[in-house]
Amino acid sequence: MDNRTNTYDETPHTTRMTAPEIANLWNQFQNDSMAICVYNHMLTTVEDESIRSILRQALKIAEGHITEIRNYFTKENVPVPHGFTADDVDLSAPRLFSDPICLTYTYIMSVNGLAGYAAAITTNVRRDLRDYFVHCNNETMQLFNQSLDLLVEKGIVSRPPSINPGPIYEFVEKKEFIKGIWGGERPLTCIEISNIFWDLKKIQLSKAVTTAFAQVAKVEEVKKFLWRGAKIYAKHVEVLESVLSIENLPHPKSDTAEVTNSTIAPFSDRLMMFHKSLLSSTTIGFYGTAMGTSERADLVMHYSRMMAEMEKYTEDGMDIVIKNKWLEQPPLATDRKKLSQKKNQ
Repeated sequence: MDNRTNTYDETPHTTRMTAPEIANLWNQFQNDSMAICVYNHMLTTVEDESIRSILRQALKIAEGHITEIRNYFTKENVPVPHGFTADDVDLSAPRLFSDPICLTYTYIMSVNGLAGYAAAITTNVRRDLRDYFVHCNNETMQLFNQSLDLLVEKGIVSRPPSINPGPIYEFVEKKEFIKGIWGGERPLTCIEISNIFWDLKKIQLSKAVTTAFAQVAKVEEVKKFLWRGAKIYAKHVEVLESVLSIENLPHPKSDTAEVTNSTIAPFSDRLMMFHKSLLSSTTIGFYGTAMGTSERADLVMHYSRMMAEMEKYTEDGMDIVIKNKWLEQPPLATDRKKLSQKKNQ
């Protein structure tokens, strides 16, 4: 573990963890145990030493989280989750991702991590747990900055579009402002451009990762499901790219070409289905944020339709993992009715 200045993990607590606090740690255990498998595979194939350094840091962070969560759950008499283990990764498998996509993956996953830690901080009551997730946020922010700096240095990252604002501020005067391209045909706002560009960057990575997983999946049902997801992402990319193209604005480049031709799975089908579910849930989240902050009716329509499609796809994926007994159950609330029936037997 790294040297820390705070002593939250040594402070005794008599207050039991709440359901949200258990949920935050439980979800983090699932995500980081998966990340350990992914980064261990990447580290066996990466060639660029500067990228290797970033991947090692990401792995170290994830391993540290698993240790902390085990300690918390053990002290609280909460069962330690199964998560993902060495059984879910084949370190002898050939390279599945190029060096650039390994770096882009780390950058995008750190973005998702920062959003998750911010939510966790606000739903924890105990001070030690708040301090812990602040620490997680800080170390992930460092990983985010270092991975993005290296992407910029190597010329891998696509820069967002620039605009030329008017000389003074303005207030909206006509209702046509919200009708967008189908009505008043006003240009995109800087907020809408930001949503579209960064959402594109995230779903392009999701498309590449999903394509890679579909390429190597062993179970035919899983393979078909993942290919379906890759096609959905491709359609969503086309929709958002077309919005930028109409405005003569650039869009980020695709990551799919950075997937190798390997057909040997480095990960278990269970891990890949979990990862796909994680990507889908984050996609639904940032689509919802974009929809809530877009003021053009056509954009709201696009995001609403894409959210609905992703939600249906995620639901179908849940059916597959339940059928294969791959879904680990989160801790449940006490079933009082069941307890009373058991007592009367």
